[in-house]
This record gives sequence, structure tokens and C-alpha cells, in this order.
Amino acid sequence: MSSVTEDADLEIDEALDTSSAVVPRRRGGRLPTWLRGSSPVPIYIGVAIAIAGFVLLLVAWGQVAGETQVSLQLPYLVSAGLTGLALVMVGLTVITIAAEQRDAVSRDRQMDQLVSILDELNTTLSESRGKRK
Repeated sequence: MSSVTEDADLEIDEALDTSSAVVPRRRGGRLPTWLRGSSPVPIYIGVAIAIAGFVLLLVAWGQVAGETQVSLQLPYLVSAGLTGLALVMVGLTVITIAAEQRDAVSRDRQMDQLVSILDELNTTLSESRGKRK
């Protein structure tokens, strides 16, 4: 009985050992141009999704407004109204994430410029100190 549990423990340990696991790499190594952080395309996609959601909300409102019985209004409310609300929320989320990625790319670019300027300043100061001595 103990050899069975030892074998099971060994199999579990081998399955959990990720140090020898090969991590698959993505082909090409780069994202498509339209998916990079500096591209405005994800913002346009988010706006399109949000507009589709608003259109569904308008369709639901129009259909519900034409019905007087609540039992006939509920299918429109559930199928178009809630779906439209969900699409608006997804679209706004996509817009927010895309805007934050663009900000991060801009911030990284500014940090790289700042580092290069500080390196130039350091080089200039060390050269001026060397000439004085």
C-alpha cells in the first residue's frame, strides 16, 4: 500500500515540476502593427462595439415601447436590452485598456528620452571635470 502512495506522490511531483517544462514561444515574436500599444485601432474597435450596444438598446426600447403587455416586453428587454448594455460595457472596457496602453507606450518613450538626456549630461559633466584637472 505504501509503494502505491509513493508512486502516486512521485507522479504528482513530476507533474508539478515545471523547471524542465518547455515554454512555447510565439511565432514572429512581435504583435501585428494594429495591435501594438501605439495603434489607435483598438480604440476604434471599442467605439464600434459600444455603438453596436447603443443600437441594440435603441432597438429594445423601440420594441418594448410598442408593446403594452409586460409579458411581451420581457423578451425584447432580455435579448436586446441586456445584450446592448453588455456590449456598451465591453466597448468602454476595450477603449479604457487601449487608452492605458497608449499612455504606457508614451510614458516609456518619455523615460527613454529622459535616460538618454541624463546620460548625455553625465558624459558632458565628466568631460568638463576631466579638462579642469
